[in-house]
Amino acid sequence: MIKLTRRTLLVGTSALTMAGAVSFRTMAASRTYHALLVACTEYPNLPQRNWLIGPKNDAGLVHEYLLKNVPDPVRFAPENVTLLAKDVPGANGLPTHAAIKAALADLASKVQRDDFVYLHLSGHGAQQPERVKGDETDGLDEIFLPVDIDKWINRDAGVPNALVDNEIGAALDAIRNKGAFVWVVFDCCHSGTATRAVEVDDEMERKVEFADLVGGSEAERAAAIKACDEVTSAAGSRGVDDNGKRKPAFNLTPTGGEPITKGKLVAFYAAQTVETTPEMPLPKGTTDAPRFGLFTFTILSKLAENPNVTYRQLGQAVLQQYSADSRTRPTPLFEGELDARVFGTDKTDAVMQWPVVIKDGDATIGAGLLHRLTPGSKLAILPSALSQLSDAVGFLEVQSARNLESRVKPVEFDKKPALKLADIPANAYARVAEIAVDYKLAVARPAATKGLEKQTALVNSVLDELATAKETGFNIELVDPGKSAELRFAVMRENAIAGAAKDATDKPALWFLPASGDVTLKDGSKPPLIIIHMDDRKKLVEATTRNLRTIFRATGLSRLAAASDYKPEDVDVQFQVKRRDKDGLEPLQASVVPRVSPGDEVHVLAKNSSDLLVDINVLYVGSDYSITHIVAERLAPQASLEEGLLAFTDTSFGMERMIAVLTEAPPESEKEDLSFLAQDGVASMTRGLGPASFSDMLTDIGMAPATRSVMRLADKSGPKGAVMIFPMETVPRA
Repeated sequence: MIKLTRRTLLVGTSALTMAGAVSFRTMAASRTYHALLVACTEYPNLPQRNWLIGPKNDAGLVHEYLLKNVPDPVRFAPENVTLLAKDVPGANGLPTHAAIKAALADLASKVQRDDFVYLHLSGHGAQQPERVKGDETDGLDEIFLPVDIDKWINRDAGVPNALVDNEIGAALDAIRNKGAFVWVVFDCCHSGTATRAVEVDDEMERKVEFADLVGGSEAERAAAIKACDEVTSAAGSRGVDDNGKRKPAFNLTPTGGEPITKGKLVAFYAAQTVETTPEMPLPKGTTDAPRFGLFTFTILSKLAENPNVTYRQLGQAVLQQYSADSRTRPTPLFEGELDARVFGTDKTDAVMQWPVVIKDGDATIGAGLLHRLTPGSKLAILPSALSQLSDAVGFLEVQSARNLESRVKPVEFDKKPALKLADIPANAYARVAEIAVDYKLAVARPAATKGLEKQTALVNSVLDELATAKETGFNIELVDPGKSAELRFAVMRENAIAGAAKDATDKPALWFLPASGDVTLKDGSKPPLIIIHMDDRKKLVEATTRNLRTIFRATGLSRLAAASDYKPEDVDVQFQVKRRDKDGLEPLQASVVPRVSPGDEVHVLAKNSSDLLVDINVLYVGSDYSITHIVAERLAPQASLEEGLLAFTDTSFGMERMIAVLTEAPPESEKEDLSFLAQDGVASMTRGLGPASFSDMLTDIGMAPATRSVMRLADKSGPKGAVMIFPMETVPRA
């Protein structure tokens, strides 16, 4: 929980400096782009339950993106892209230990100064007792598993053919010593401490337990597992360093100075060392969608939407998408030269537009599901890439979409008739004409629990009632237990959960769980729950309604982050943390998830660099989905806001979010005040798909639209808006 500390200072025209801004060089014409893609799916020496499906799809998607969709002037020539995978077109061989090491060595031998190297590893990760004592602070080696790993026999050898963190670091150093810039993505995980209370059919975690890696006799296996457990238990607070900050799985970035001749490094990790990361059918809601790593697919989708970003902005976009999908875990980590631009591109405004290709009576564009285009999406037909939306000669509608391509057809829209294909101008472009945000909350029913069958039946009857009820303030879609959902229900007793306190209740309760189905009772956190009284159905209906309404609003705010049309140079918002026991303020970067404790404070700095009035609202979404409206202020052009917002208390802990909502204010308008989002009992209202503004979409969150809200895009007309999410984790003070 939080307490408000209203210390407000509106500063007229004082300038706010951007800490940490790093300049970048325009890509040299002589730069060569290299890539190594590793996808480990089948493991012959592991039980088949440990085999994966998604890595080969990850590799295929990344391969297609690098060859066809990176922005000019970036170019990955096919001969410079090595793909190690099974059953993937264009693969150069299997991802064995020897093949991966050889490919890394080959890169080190041929790269030159200022070249760019992209590395992508999808597959299983794991941990083993460190082979060299004292080499790791927690006594464990993080390892990536090639397909030819063998069983662990002794500590000196470790898991045969595994890639150890130090081994990976040395290989990357050899490449960087040549002066090449390296971006490495690890879509794997190594350990998990969360308890999954609900099984999720469509998800599989990318980690292998140490017990599955151990060979030898039963006695030898038992001894090895015991030794690993002892190391793990002695490691203390794993996943964070001595300062309480999250630790990456592979320690690749230096702690001290480096030669200026050494190439820079950026590393993206799917999860911290104590978390798992899943693969699942993606995009969500697509029939027969293939399985991808959640991390890989989210990175590619955010890049497809806006390729001209920095690594920090890309990391922020990934975290915002996780938040929009109601994912409190895993917690991706990003480190290195984060203020460099992805692929070293120039800083340009990204425009969601693509050439219209007409062939054999069909029209297609080189964008699809990764770009948030779905059947029904509308695009304006423009004579050229430089045309304004007001110059549209007609409109297209997406008929079908794959990840990187859509089939479109001309339609009547916005008072313009449907063109014939022959009348579409040569060299025409299709530009996104509206942004749609799906507000419907997918809710998974509770699975049957032995001994609680009557309580589960009661809950399901209540959910059936609420799914069709009017004026509830939310809109839900019920799915079967284990199916893809943003919110999961479970009927269980608290004292039956692993890690429950000795005084945990044995009363049956309805638990509100995140998309992963995890329930965490450590560090004082606990998901929302409702005690079930079989003789009081009305009370269960009322309590469930209140919780769903609050959750609906919280997830709706997060989803609106996808509809942002403010640029950083227009309005800059920074949050800063003041630690209780330290002087000064530290930046709260949107690309990381900091840990805060009772007594810490959050301050905001906002600067309106545009020529228009801008309203800023700050809300706090708690780990229990509660929403606290903190501040609403109007910023004049070039004005700033500096404010001490809140201090953390010790009443609740978990994954929480600061949300800044920016809306462009028309002249003579009233200040946008979103305090209504924190109120109960908002009446239902359904709007048509007219020329909505960003403010209309915000109102929709409180009014519970039928399915989704649409904001029409324009060159300059219509107020702009943005939702910026800053996640954080509150934990007890040590």
